[in-house]
Amino acid sequence: MPPSGDGADEALFVYGVVRAGTGGPERRADGLTGIHGSTVDLIVGGSVAAAVTTVALEEPPRRRADLLAYQSVLDALHRAGPVAPVQFGSVLWDAATVVEELLLPQEDRFNAVLDRLEGKQQYNLRASFVEESVLADLVATDPDVAALRERTRDQPETATYPERVRLGELVARALEDRSADEAEVLWAAVEPLTAEHRVRTPPTAQQVLDVALLVEEDRATELVERLEDLAEAVHERIRMRLVGPLAPYDFVDEGSGWV
Repeated sequence: MPPSGDGADEALFVYGVVRAGTGGPERRADGLTGIHGSTVDLIVGGSVAAAVTTVALEEPPRRRADLLAYQSVLDALHRAGPVAPVQFGSVLWDAATVVEELLLPQEDRFNAVLDRLEGKQQYNLRASFVEESVLADLVATDPDVAALRERTRDQPETATYPERVRLGELVARALEDRSADEAEVLWAAVEPLTAEHRVRTPPTAQQVLDVALLVEEDRATELVERLEDLAEAVHERIRMRLVGPLAPYDFVDEGSGWV
C-alpha cells in the first residue's frame, strides 16, 4: 500500500499481471480504460508486466462501478493472452514499487501461473432448484412431508407450530439430499470438459451447483452445447446459468497478499 504522510495524493491501482513478451506489451493496453475512466498502462518488471491506472488516494476504488471496471479490464486483457488477476483493491505507491515489490520478487511465480492459464478461460456455472416444482414433487413422493403439510394446511400458525417446525426440517433435509444427488449427476456430465474447477459455494437446499470452471479454449463450444442440452433436460426442476468466458479470477493461487 502507499505510504502515508508525505503529501502525495495519487497511487497506482493494479489490475493483473501479464507476460511482457517481445516487442513490448503496450499493445495489450491500447484503448483500455479502467476505474474512473483512467487510461490503463503496463509497467514491465523482468519478463512480466502489471496493468495499472492512476487513482486518487482520497477516492479509493470500492464502489460497484469500480469492481465492474476492474473486471472489464481483466477480461479485455485475457482476450489477448493469459492474465493473472491481482486482488481487487490492490494499490501501490508508484511504478518503482510495482516493479520492486510485486513483479520482480514474484516473477517466477507469475510466469508459472501464466503458463498454467495459457489457452484457458473461466466460466461460472450455477444451478438452482425451481422451487415450486421441486416442492410439489417432494409432497407427492414423501409421505411424511405430505402428512405434515396436510395437518398444517389452513390451520392457525400458533396451533400447529411444532408440526410446522418439523415440516420445515423435513423439507430442508430432503432438498439438501436432492441437491447433492443432482449436483453429482450434473458434475459427471461437465467435469470431463474442464481442466480445473473451484467450488464457489457448496450445495444447499436451494442451490445445486455454484462452481467456477477452467476450460481449454478449444473445448468451450462443446461445454456450452453440453450445458444447453442439460438445461433442456432438467428445466422443469433446475434452472441453470452459465457466465463467461471470463478472466480466470478463481484460478490464481492465493500464495501471497497480492493475488
